[in-house]
Amino acid sequence: MANTFLLIAILIVLVVLYFLFNNYRKTMGDPHHDEHHHDGGDGVCCGRHTVCDKGYDNSSLYFDDEELDRFKDREQESYSDEEVEEFRTVLYTMKEEEVDQWVKCLAARHIELPSQLKDEIFLMLQQ
Repeated sequence: MANTFLLIAILIVLVVLYFLFNNYRKTMGDPHHDEHHHDGGDGVCCGRHTVCDKGYDNSSLYFDDEELDRFKDREQESYSDEEVEEFRTVLYTMKEEEVDQWVKCLAARHIELPSQLKDEIFLMLQQ
């Protein structure tokens, strides 16, 4: 009987610790961080995203693409063909090593990439 109470008490403590730990992670972690795609806490990229944001200071990134600022808060499927071409023009006028930083800069400015360009960008980042 005593062993049963001890086992129940241990289970209750574990459940409480689990919820406290999850609550702590949510309140202390990055508010934009997707909890399903974490890096395990070791600072190494998890590899589940097209662009890794580890080690980038988005506040210091700048690209001469302020004409794209008018697309702030637009959904990725809402762009016309002409608007997609504007993004494509900017994309292909930059160095390949700048593409990942440009994507992060757009995200920091709340500008979604057109869905039609995502495959092209992914291929550029894989090279």
